[in-house]
Amino acid sequence: MFSKIKKCRWSIAILTIVFFIMLLLNWKTLYVADDYVYRFVYQSPSPTAIPHQQRISTWLIPFSMWNHYQLWNGRFVAHSIVQYFMQFNSKIPFDICSSLIYVLLLLLMNKLAVKLSDKKHNAFILPLIFGFTWFYIPYFGQSVLWLSGSGNYLWMSIIYLGFIIYNLKNRAVNVTNILGAIVLGFLAGASNENSGPAAVLIVLLFMVKRLIQEHKISLVSTISVIFSGLGFITMMMSPGSQSRGNIHRTWALIQKNFAGIYNLTFDKWVWIYTLMAVLLVAGIFLKKINTDTIWATVFFLIGHVAAVYAMAFSPEYPERTFFGGVIFLGIALFILVYAVLGDLTWSMVALSAVMTVIFAISFVPAYQDINLSYHQMRTQYQLIYQAEGTKEKSARVPLMTMQKSKYNANYGVIALDTPPTALMNQWEAKFFDLNQISGYRVK
Repeated sequence: MFSKIKKCRWSIAILTIVFFIMLLLNWKTLYVADDYVYRFVYQSPSPTAIPHQQRISTWLIPFSMWNHYQLWNGRFVAHSIVQYFMQFNSKIPFDICSSLIYVLLLLLMNKLAVKLSDKKHNAFILPLIFGFTWFYIPYFGQSVLWLSGSGNYLWMSIIYLGFIIYNLKNRAVNVTNILGAIVLGFLAGASNENSGPAAVLIVLLFMVKRLIQEHKISLVSTISVIFSGLGFITMMMSPGSQSRGNIHRTWALIQKNFAGIYNLTFDKWVWIYTLMAVLLVAGIFLKKINTDTIWATVFFLIGHVAAVYAMAFSPEYPERTFFGGVIFLGIALFILVYAVLGDLTWSMVALSAVMTVIFAISFVPAYQDINLSYHQMRTQYQLIYQAEGTKEKSARVPLMTMQKSKYNANYGVIALDTPPTALMNQWEAKFFDLNQISGYRVK
């Protein structure tokens, strides 16, 4: 055991540092927007529709998710996680767990890259994977640090990546494996409207490859894919999703969305595509890449494109919905990194050092913006707590200044406004059991 720990000491040290970085950022991020809504059993998107909101608890989550399924959308897997953490009076349990989930995301990306490149684990590639996620996860604050956003994007990535890893192995047909395939398949299918199906597509591509090469097909994987389809259908057939996403999709609209997504993303990712092309050519020239590695890279690139451009069929495509597509792109990239550079330890140490410096330069202004919002919200909370003990139960708080960084969970998200009738003013008043909260702008 001690020999294994000694062998993995650099990996443990690196991941521990990542954990504490994420813990700091999570701790400095307070409740945002929808978090206040999910403190209660879901009954309506309007804070005035139900006069007396019932606080959520573990045993009420299924009932709450049924209402959510009927009225809002079918992401019952993601929002069950959100509501589980919203039952606590403190955000600390979420901060710790979500920081661990982020570390797990890096481990799963690394595991897939190691397995599909057929190389040994290199601890000094972990900082590069972290750097990739830091710089390329869209709207990092909304999709990683915001409790509700994290439940929908970060936490769901663990499910569909776990689904891919589970089905890469040709598993024996037994009760345990079949049950695992059913549960994981259903959860992956219901995890997300675009990333979950893209993960299923990746698994199907590996199954087709095996069928062509070995004339075999895994019954366990087949069952898993079937149940992922059932999970996806269950999510998409939500009456809430149907009513909110009911638009007339014309070919002209879809083409416009395709162009919009391309313009939004290509300039950001073209350097990753170029680097992958260089690594691929170098790997082939140096005979470090075999056919299986090339196919694995192509399959994850297909999943990347599918996850991103599937949003062209949606009424809207906020950047955070590209989360899964970015993760698949990262896995494709690091399959090639491992294949071509994985054996070069000192080169990886040097690259990791460079990445650490670049990250630090980026981290400072991001942290400053997050910390400013944290202190402004703490001031709001203190005034609200004071109002809780008064007869009027009315609070007047200074509004937050405009956020500058996309690493800030409050960036571009609805927040308290001036009138007490504003949506978030009403929800926060319910959250803190006040009659009203009004805001004023600091000059």
